[in-house]
Amino acid sequence: MRKFLFGVILAIVAISMYFASDAKKVEEKKVVVHDTIYGDTVVVNVRDTVFYDVKWLRSLFENSNNAFFRNYGDGYEVAYPEFMNKVVQNKGERNMKFEFHDISMVVRTYDDEIDMSVMEKYECLNMGAVTKSVADSSFLLAGSCGKYRLYFEKDIKLKSRIWMYLRVEFPREYAWAVDPLLHYVKDYKP
Repeated sequence: MRKFLFGVILAIVAISMYFASDAKKVEEKKVVVHDTIYGDTVVVNVRDTVFYDVKWLRSLFENSNNAFFRNYGDGYEVAYPEFMNKVVQNKGERNMKFEFHDISMVVRTYDDEIDMSVMEKYECLNMGAVTKSVADSSFLLAGSCGKYRLYFEKDIKLKSRIWMYLRVEFPREYAWAVDPLLHYVKDYKP
C-alpha cells in the first residue's frame, strides 16, 4: 500500500511539475503581432504575403496626424494621413496620389473643354456608380473598380470650367478600416 501511495504521490508531483513548466512556457512567450485581416475571427484575405489587421488599420486612420497637399494655383488644400506615401502624378501641382499599400487617395484638378453644370457633369460620370448623390457644387460616386476593389469619389466644381476630385480606392475588405478617410472625402470642402 505504501508503494502504491508513493507512486500516486510521485505521479501527482510529476503531473504538477509538467503543468507548472507548461505554464512557465506560456508566460515566457513573447507577444507576436500578426498582420492579418480578420473578419471577426476568420481570415478573409489571402492574396498577398503582407496582411493588415483591420482594427489596427482603422486605428491608424483615426489617430494619424495629417500632412497637407496645397494647390496654390487653384486655391485649395487637402489633408491626408501622414503615414501615406506621396506619389507625384505629374510635374505640375494639380495632381497628387497618396498610397499606403493597397489603399490610395488621388487628388486631381483638371480643366473641362466646355462649361458644364454640376448636374450635367454628374450625368456624364455616374453611369458605373452604385451609390451616388448630388449637392450644389459637388457630387459623390461610389462603386466597384475591379474584382476586389471599391472606390469612393467626390467631384467638385471649383470655377466655371475647373473641376477637382478626391478619389479613394481600396480592397473591398478594408471598407470599415478606411471609413475615416471616406468621411473626410465626403465632408471635404475646398
